Amino acid sequence: MLTGLDLQSASSRRMLLDRQMMTSAEEIQKAYDELKEYVYIVNQPAEQLNIKTLQFRLQGLKDLRLTLNNLNENRLLDDIELFEIKHLAMLAEQVREQMTKMHLTCLLPDMKPIVKMLDPDGLNISTFYIYESYSETLKELRNRLKQEPQDEKTFVSMQEEEERIRKELTRRLHPYTETINKAFTILAQTDILLAKAIQIRDFNLCIPSIGNHTEYTDMWNPEVKSFVEAQGGEYQTNSISLYDNPTLLTGSNMGGKTVVLQTLTLCQYLFQFGFGIPANTATICQKDYIRLHISDNQSAEKGLSSFGAEMREIDEIIHLARTDSSLLALIDEPARTTNPVEGTALVSGLIETVVPTRQSIVIVTHYNVNADGCKCYRVRGLENGKMNYRLVQTGSQDVPHEALNIARELGIDNEWLQKTEKHLNN
Repeated sequence: MLTGLDLQSASSRRMLLDRQMMTSAEEIQKAYDELKEYVYIVNQPAEQLNIKTLQFRLQGLKDLRLTLNNLNENRLLDDIELFEIKHLAMLAEQVREQMTKMHLTCLLPDMKPIVKMLDPDGLNISTFYIYESYSETLKELRNRLKQEPQDEKTFVSMQEEEERIRKELTRRLHPYTETINKAFTILAQTDILLAKAIQIRDFNLCIPSIGNHTEYTDMWNPEVKSFVEAQGGEYQTNSISLYDNPTLLTGSNMGGKTVVLQTLTLCQYLFQFGFGIPANTATICQKDYIRLHISDNQSAEKGLSSFGAEMREIDEIIHLARTDSSLLALIDEPARTTNPVEGTALVSGLIETVVPTRQSIVIVTHYNVNADGCKCYRVRGLENGKMNYRLVQTGSQDVPHEALNIARELGIDNEWLQKTEKHLNN
């Protein structure tokens, strides 16, 4: 989703990546309220040329963090730093004009005094030069050097006068530090909002509602959907709701359960960073913590086996679940690396442990476990020789037995499957 953002400036991308995840409903709502205005604009055919113009303007945003820090510390600014501030001030005025034309809310501060200070001749070009209009003395020294280019004393005097002017400009700019920093931040935010809105339009994403539970209708995984459709297939969306109790997800092998966990995690992060959501509709509850346990974390360096690493991760989830913080945890086949008898007991014990915490915890399992207090979903599975990846809510926690049917569809050795079926029948 980050790669798919059509950001115009590296500064905007850096600002986005540096952001902390939002955990307050008020902050998230404010972010989406700002985004809705841009979503409306990018969907207006008459605004497409204006959007392109605004994007072109935003390409001029440069990273001013070091310059702004020097200005804040009242360090003497050199010609390059003065150019960067002038360029930003002129850019902000151009973007303000374009946003006003598009009827977009513009919170950019007035940068005209800064432009006037750094463009005293009114040339309206972003390059910076120590202009002669800053000082009659400077004008006289430069004229003298034109007549006598080898006059070293005049040259030194000219340099000293230019340095005096830089100090004066730095002094005069210092009170505008907050204004310049605000303009830089708002320009980057404008780039981010515009890119998010275009992504919502192009990917057909939705803007979610904020609720006290989480519910998706026709949710999809953008990366997997893109791959499936590129192969000529049709992606099957899923609908699911999560409350403050564990959710048990069962289904056959190759049933897409892991993709569901990944997509739920992705959607939660997108929500708490103010992106569009890959679903037809979405109501999402903000969380303080998001935990996805999905990979094999075996570590030779730490002396941990797959089972040991898994137990450590799930133990952390249990401790988080017992705190006053809100949690979304997604656990893919816990205890799968141990024997089935102990694995079943471990998963049943895990469910009994987390039910009283009233936290949103989704557990995928192949074991037949005690699911009291859980909401249960299963993948529809093999139907007429084809896999149906859609979820269906069920009152039973029994795991479907479809491994042999799937193996047959894959053309696995028939003798192996016959002998396996004999053992099952016994």
